[in-house]
Amino acid sequence: METGIYVRVSTEEQAQEGFSIRAQEQKLKDYVRIKDWSIHRIYVDEGISGKNITERPAMNELIADIQAGHVKNVLVFKIDRLTRSTADLIYLVDLLNDHDCAFNSLMESIDTQTASGRMFLKIIGIFAEFERENIIERVKLGVERKVKEGYCLSSHISSYGYTREAGEKIQTIVPEEAEIVRKVFDMYVNQGYSLLKISEILNTLKVPTKNNGYMWAVMTVRNILTNCNLIGNVRHHCANGTSENEWEGLHEPIISKELFDEAQELIEKRRLISKTKHPKDENYFTGILICKKCGRSLTTHNYPRTLADGSISSRRAYRCGNKILKLCDSGEVSHSKAEQAFQEYIETIEELAIPSIIQQQEQEEQKRQEQAKQIPIYQDKLKQLEARSREILNRYVDNEIEFDVYKTMTKRIENEMAIIQSELEQLTQPAPSKTAIEHKDIIRELKENWTYLTDKEKRQFLVRFVKAIVIQNEKEPGTRARGNTRIFDIEFHCE
Repeated sequence: METGIYVRVSTEEQAQEGFSIRAQEQKLKDYVRIKDWSIHRIYVDEGISGKNITERPAMNELIADIQAGHVKNVLVFKIDRLTRSTADLIYLVDLLNDHDCAFNSLMESIDTQTASGRMFLKIIGIFAEFERENIIERVKLGVERKVKEGYCLSSHISSYGYTREAGEKIQTIVPEEAEIVRKVFDMYVNQGYSLLKISEILNTLKVPTKNNGYMWAVMTVRNILTNCNLIGNVRHHCANGTSENEWEGLHEPIISKELFDEAQELIEKRRLISKTKHPKDENYFTGILICKKCGRSLTTHNYPRTLADGSISSRRAYRCGNKILKLCDSGEVSHSKAEQAFQEYIETIEELAIPSIIQQQEQEEQKRQEQAKQIPIYQDKLKQLEARSREILNRYVDNEIEFDVYKTMTKRIENEMAIIQSELEQLTQPAPSKTAIEHKDIIRELKENWTYLTDKEKRQFLVRFVKAIVIQNEKEPGTRARGNTRIFDIEFHCE
């Protein structure tokens, strides 16, 4: 084997213990001669400590030759000649394994070509995993200590309103962004604007976000309103708007704590009165209409008005979600015109094939029942492969098989398990929910009977059979005309 001999001694060690470079080198050369190896090169670090590997020129050259494939065996006098750092030893062992390079230590009688040598590397591997877990714990503790000392992490990007230059520990205020932060809080707390309205205003004014190229959205504004960085505090591993794991920071605040607390109270109050609502039956196109211009879903808007007799009437309409953010100029679609356009469109379809859709769903249900019978078979096969994997691991630990054989067999089993797990995921997927519709005879004759369906029955039909309706209100630019609402495509489930 092409062997790289590595020798090292510090000045203090040579004086106290008599570890001379020449004595190490001669013993290692004799050992190479006995083993009938060939020497690629002798790497010498003289008068250098073993506390790390970065400051040792010869060690770095040895690593480069291992990575290049020039060295296939590393020989040292003692392991501590290689390094005195556990972390560095773990790194070097991983490096040797990755490049199929053997390792030998003369004094400890470690030879990876022998069973005992391979066992030693396995033991090192166990300690390597232990060391990596310790590193993760130390990083977490380091993060918490840093925050407790008042430093902002800024691990990815600084908060809006701040920046932190390379090498600096404390973030500083960006005046232009800080002014936007103050405006956001003023609009939300003092002027009563909603999160959506604020994002619309910022987009209209073309105010850049922290990530240039991204538009302002409701969540972007909310993140600013709930960021305790803005009052001079720092935090880690806690949700927006909470004080858990929050400490006083060393940077300057942009807004007062009183204003920040008032914003949190408003957010909580509005959250409690803004429950998610299901669409009303009368707005049966909700969630199905798609804007022809930009592909965004249309949202429902009701416009109440007082009639001459004092009663309240409501005009129903749909508008593009991007239009709200000033990102699309498509016209608003009234509910009545959407209804009229839908009836005109289905009249142009030769056959809506609703009976065939129902039949296809019945066939799919029968297929799912057949597939359910295969689930126990796949589960048993998966258990057999898991048992086989444990058996191979035990054989490897007991040195009954080589690492290459263990790796090949394990990879084959993992591939088989991945295929079976993928099949099981498909077999165990829940069946799509079905909405009960009482009048199937009406559905089968949709063209003739759509107008006779109640709002609830129309909603049930659309949810069950229609995936998307691509629509647009076309009107002449610069005119006040309401325009012509037109449906361009209807995408059915099971198409």
